Amino acid sequence: MIRTFGWGINSMSEKQLALYSPELLPNGFRYPRVFVDMAASGALPEIYPWWFIDASTETGKGLFSRRQRDGRNLIPFAKVDADLNDIACFDGDDASGNPAVLMLVLDESGRSYSFKDFEEWLAFAKVHAAGIENFLSGSGPNY
Repeated sequence: MIRTFGWGINSMSEKQLALYSPELLPNGFRYPRVFVDMAASGALPEIYPWWFIDASTETGKGLFSRRQRDGRNLIPFAKVDADLNDIACFDGDDASGNPAVLMLVLDESGRSYSFKDFEEWLAFAKVHAAGIENFLSGSGPNY
């Protein structure tokens, strides 16, 4: 199975996804358990054009450096290319263990959207990915 990771490389094997170290994270912040389990197992869903950010890569480090760009305390974990070019981030101020997903919109469009938690974001990303796949395969709507 081919997986896409935060550094943009396709791999024939599953690889653990590195998360940001506790020293970098806001005090009290905890990743959602379902995300930690996915990252540790390498069993990441295929949700192109979304891809998960590997904290150990230069891309991961660069995206982390943008985390407070708009004044929020964000922990990036996924990015979308193609039509949106946004970064999905956990709310770094949420210490519940089930933080909201706040979107960092990079295109200066003024768009703003967020999700209740990781599972709601993942459901959205899967639907978005399926729509892109349908469009690319020609089975989507004709324009």
